[in-house]
Amino acid sequence: MELKEERFQEKLRSLDRKSRRELLSEAARLAYREELQIGGRAILFYPLPMVLDTEKVLQVFGKLDFFLDALIRLEDHAYSPAGRPLLERLMASLTPGGRHLVSQCSYEAPSSIRKRQRRIDGFFHRESGEYRIIEVNQAAPLAIHYHDVGQRIASLVLGRLGFHYEPRLLAPHILQWFFDEYRDRFGKGLPEVIALVIEHGYPPKFTDLPAMARACEKLSREKFNHPLSIRVCFPFEVKRRGSEITLNEAKVDMIWRNSVYMTAYREQGIDLEDYESILSHPDEFLIVNSTRSWLTRSKEVFALCWDDAVMREAGFQAGEIEHIREVVPLTVNLGRNGEYRGRILKEREQWISKPTDSGFGKGVEFGQSHRSDSWKRLLDDRTCDGFVFQREVEYPRSSVTAIEGGGDLSEKLVEYDFCPHHVNGAFPRTALMRANITEGPGGGRSTMNLASGGIMIPLVSSW
Repeated sequence: MELKEERFQEKLRSLDRKSRRELLSEAARLAYREELQIGGRAILFYPLPMVLDTEKVLQVFGKLDFFLDALIRLEDHAYSPAGRPLLERLMASLTPGGRHLVSQCSYEAPSSIRKRQRRIDGFFHRESGEYRIIEVNQAAPLAIHYHDVGQRIASLVLGRLGFHYEPRLLAPHILQWFFDEYRDRFGKGLPEVIALVIEHGYPPKFTDLPAMARACEKLSREKFNHPLSIRVCFPFEVKRRGSEITLNEAKVDMIWRNSVYMTAYREQGIDLEDYESILSHPDEFLIVNSTRSWLTRSKEVFALCWDDAVMREAGFQAGEIEHIREVVPLTVNLGRNGEYRGRILKEREQWISKPTDSGFGKGVEFGQSHRSDSWKRLLDDRTCDGFVFQREVEYPRSSVTAIEGGGDLSEKLVEYDFCPHHVNGAFPRTALMRANITEGPGGGRSTMNLASGGIMIPLVSSW
């Protein structure tokens, strides 16, 4: 049976309350078995998927392909002799910790740059198909296991309603990424031991990444008949022994880097010499998602996309620039493009300000939350590298159907985001979707981050 929103709703409403209650319980049991939680707290989820129009979704992926090509071109230009000013500008947008991470990566193969694991966070309007990017999350993007759990929940629910839906999983693409990177470097064979280097004291990495590691190990055995071992560890546990990486005295073939906050270790006097020596020699050791990815993780790249002089210097034609700006909201570094100051002051309620090297919404200021005088002071303080001003992107809203505890159906108005994944050089047509309830009990949350209480909604398309 073809999956269409109308048919989905029709089949759902044909179930009696008892059947819907049982379906909700079954989905909750699956979420529990699959460790859909952060720091011991269950992630809130709607088991009923959001059905999106295939053609509009594919158009978004096409635009994002073009944008990522542009991002890679900007990075390539920054490391060329003519691109030195661009490299200096991007480095100036980073914190000292971010600059350290970029500087320690002396080399990265062009194929590896394209294959980096990324998540493009943004807003997709279901009706118009319009999409706007708010962040390129490529330093150590998480929620990859959580996404796959959501897909299995969607498959379960749709199966009970008479639809066949094959979950669109990330695990096979993550595993293939490892294997392709290994073959690119060594020409043959497969890795046997991968060190998954995570952060100490950061709960999402303890639940999301180890579960994904187990999924990749299982896939390796079942699909390739290959005994892969992915060992979860912290940076200080990884050692360099001449030309080899070791963990607990055993040889490691490659590193899956998800460590980011290295400054905290150094401040605690924890020895990172071996680990940082390995990261500083990616020409000798295989590291997927090198620390150089931090350079274009900076939100300064959005300001570059709206700086005509920079884009022309990097070799972009007028039509290409226009195409990029279809998905990048107007973004300005006032220290570099001060001509926008009057407009940003006048249109205060339509602008936000962000630090260029931060995450989790830290340091974000909304113009509508300021009076004229405090907004002016903020502009004065942030007319420098390290901050951008961006036209606020309207949150898309949609009504979604929910199953209440007793089996009744209800309609919830939610704000939602749409965050496609990019793995091994391509978009596998998957996306994380998070939402806030905007009315009713539990409404009014201000963030869509899962760790801060956002709701996960499985995505399916009618293809």
